Amino acid sequence: MTHARMKNTHYSKTAEKSAVVCCLPSAVFLTLVIFAWHAALSASERFEFSEMHMGIPVRIILYAPTADSAERAAKEAFASFHALNAIMSDYDSESELSLLSESRGWIRVSDDLFAVLWAAKHYSTISEGTFDVTVGPMVRLWRRSRRQQELPREELVEQAKQLVGNLLWEIDEKTKSVRLLKAGMRFDLGAIAKGYAIDKAFDIIIQKHGITSLLVDAGGDFRVGTPPPDMEGWRIAKDNETVFLKDTAMATSGGRFQFVVIGGVRYAHIVDPKTGLGMTGLQTVHVTAPTAMEADALATAVILLGKEKGQALIDTLPKVSMEFVEP
Repeated sequence: MTHARMKNTHYSKTAEKSAVVCCLPSAVFLTLVIFAWHAALSASERFEFSEMHMGIPVRIILYAPTADSAERAAKEAFASFHALNAIMSDYDSESELSLLSESRGWIRVSDDLFAVLWAAKHYSTISEGTFDVTVGPMVRLWRRSRRQQELPREELVEQAKQLVGNLLWEIDEKTKSVRLLKAGMRFDLGAIAKGYAIDKAFDIIIQKHGITSLLVDAGGDFRVGTPPPDMEGWRIAKDNETVFLKDTAMATSGGRFQFVVIGGVRYAHIVDPKTGLGMTGLQTVHVTAPTAMEADALATAVILLGKEKGQALIDTLPKVSMEFVEP
């Protein structure tokens, strides 16, 4: 496609130009601004990029004026995913998160890890412990059970339960430090780090590259900005319907796709901190929120709380909604 570029035109009569603009009625001036923004957006092209990060496919769609500007934005966004994985992976024994789990006493953490753990403490509190990032010992047991297709021994589950709980760790806002209160505890950020990574990539593209019409998708959870040119919103296929979204984020949680059948019971990959086992059932929840981190964490909380308690939680939060889908 050929791009037509207007040359910069210098207007020497600065005072006269300013006077004319100042005399414009505010409604007319606002219309001109909106028209200019829409014209710039309409001149943009669609670009799509995808890479694997955090063990999941990450896709970025954006509307940019040139391929070079789109590639620069996507490259920096993907680099952010890579850097955050090195901080928050519980699979990497050398990640900051893994080293924190092995530590004793107060440990100062990076800004990114602090932001996620501070939010995690909040979501655990408002969900009465249903959302819990100390679930790491249970997750390790459950991963083994999924591989071997057998339930963990009851005594091992009970041991793991003693190491899980929102009251078993502390976080200090002033020093950005974290302390685990029991040996053997392990953090698992699988229900919140992905959302944070989406948000950070999203902010990088908007704030550093000036691209506002974009979608950042990581494993099915996503955040969208302003709509594509001449569209009312981003077209999103959800279950058996199509919705149009803008300036929002959505996360989905449930046991429909990742599960294991043991003893005739279908268990999901999502571990319930109250039982130490994967949740049962085929229900799914979609949570829409201002940020992907909020949607990510709340989707996990709601799917474990159930429809009624989950809705009660969502009703207390501004600009957050949920759709609970039962088979």
